[in-house]
Amino acid sequence: MVVVALVAVLAAGGGVATALFVVPRATGALRAVTASTIYADPDESLVEAGEAGESPAPGEAGEAEREIPVGDPARVPLDVEHEREQLTALAPVEASRKLAANPPIALDDVEIEVVEGSRPWMIHRLAPGETLEQVAWRYEVTPEALRTWNGLAADAKPLEPGARVKLEAHRVPPPRQQVSYTVQPGDSWWSIATAHAIDSKELRATNPTASARLTVGDVLVLWIDPAVYHWVRTDLPAGDDAVASLRRGAVGVGVPWGGRLVNGVPIPAGERWRLQEPSAAYGTTHAVASLVTALQAFAATTTHERPLLVGAMSLLHGGPLPGRRSHQTGRDVDIRLPLLASIPAWFPIQPRRVDYETLWALVAALADTGEIETIHLDYELQKGLHKAATKLGAGEEALHRLIQWPRGRADGNGVVRHADGQTTQLHVRFRCGHHETECVAGDPASSGP
Repeated sequence: MVVVALVAVLAAGGGVATALFVVPRATGALRAVTASTIYADPDESLVEAGEAGESPAPGEAGEAEREIPVGDPARVPLDVEHEREQLTALAPVEASRKLAANPPIALDDVEIEVVEGSRPWMIHRLAPGETLEQVAWRYEVTPEALRTWNGLAADAKPLEPGARVKLEAHRVPPPRQQVSYTVQPGDSWWSIATAHAIDSKELRATNPTASARLTVGDVLVLWIDPAVYHWVRTDLPAGDDAVASLRRGAVGVGVPWGGRLVNGVPIPAGERWRLQEPSAAYGTTHAVASLVTALQAFAATTTHERPLLVGAMSLLHGGPLPGRRSHQTGRDVDIRLPLLASIPAWFPIQPRRVDYETLWALVAALADTGEIETIHLDYELQKGLHKAATKLGAGEEALHRLIQWPRGRADGNGVVRHADGQTTQLHVRFRCGHHETECVAGDPASSGP
């Protein structure tokens, strides 16, 4: 079975798969227990995979195979503003007027410098629409520290564009750069924003005198992030692959439970996965690319026939998502736990019905991307995952790195960690991409799913 070959590489402690793991450093040793004490389960809440022919619970009997319940699309309101942003520019009244072309944008600096050793004091000048929080995230300092350094109270009024603040930088990206742009035929607020990796709402806010619908020949002011813009313009690989065809420039701003998403990209459709909430299936380019890479690897290395159900990620512009605390910056996604083949797909998920071997293959595929920050799963279900991984040949090192169980639900090691309520799905959080200059890594201990 192909899955066994996959985890055998993990068990050997070598090979490509293991080398790709990027996980938190383990600080505690796995406590010594025997196989019988690890898997003892007097209440039989977790049973052996393969309980074929399970009898339906009351209310489930006699129903034919049906569609698996999906999220209620009515909870996510229609984005009317986005529809307006996509309206193409109107023809000018003076049709004979010569239209100015937009010259190439000259970038002075696109490098992101990581500060090692003593941190330099720097002066940052606020661009229009830029907040103190964004400045702090940009230089990898806390908003609280930035306010302290500049004698600003938490309730102080927002600073005006051009205001100067001082800070000790952990990271130094190039400052935003102002350019002028002449609207061309076929342009829209959305197309201009995505082409320059600018939040479409910010673009409209920094051009308050422009009409709601642009006119060809209008001149706009753009404040671009050189590092992100350079990435958009130079890293466009050719090909029809789902990853290669993703639009560049979608980035997260802030923390997963209190930030937003700049011009999110949708999770593409796939033969081996389905989207449960398409209206909330947007993410950063980096996170969506990592997710699709994992889903494609999972599909290629398992015989699981049912499509995986991918739940909510983020709204198009991120921000609060009804019913969830995180999912605000396009880096969190929910994936429904796979059921045993003998269990109808629409049955409610219970621990004894989960296909833990398939779940392990999914976790391994996600971890192989090297881009996973954490995966949240109820601690009790981790026992079944651990058992399946052991059965398939995963070694102690891989188990220790990937699964929190049996070290206790408060232990801070392992990619897969406990979170209350995660009994029917994996909550996956991806890392910030290299070009996400204002993305903040989440603290699993404080953020929750």
